[in-house]
Amino acid sequence: MYYPSLKEFIKKSKKGNLIPVYREILADFETPVSAFTKIDTGDYSYLLESAEKGERLGRYSFLGSNPSLIFKSKGKRVEIISEGKKETQKVSDPLSDLKKLMADYKFVKVKGLPRFVGGMVGYLSYDMVRFFEKLPDKNPDDLNLPDAIFLLTDTLLIFDHLE
Repeated sequence: MYYPSLKEFIKKSKKGNLIPVYREILADFETPVSAFTKIDTGDYSYLLESAEKGERLGRYSFLGSNPSLIFKSKGKRVEIISEGKKETQKVSDPLSDLKKLMADYKFVKVKGLPRFVGGMVGYLSYDMVRFFEKLPDKNPDDLNLPDAIFLLTDTLLIFDHLE
């Protein structure tokens, strides 16, 4: 059974446009890593594990794939991939553009779920510091990786290691 019900979903849709639809499954024979190998779609997937206060494993593991939106930046160049379309533009501050992009999404809380149930997941490289402080850029860029990548995934699995 999926939650919330269609009736509840319609009611919640008046409050926002990011509404978690979920179901609980018994995954006794799955680990986060084995599940990740099944949902990993290639370049744009993630597995986030947590550990708390010196423990080996925290309460939740988060696995995401199938992004509906990809935000990438390198220097002042931003690339947005959505619904198979790629848009590239020059900007003055990639983080401001990310913030503007996310303003279109309004998250609706659903009782009983962990604090994180979706949204943009990604990273900021060390080089993004140049958008906060004026620093020299003397280091060679041997790897040519993006300075930032953020994903909004349509598929999210949450392992609750406590329940």
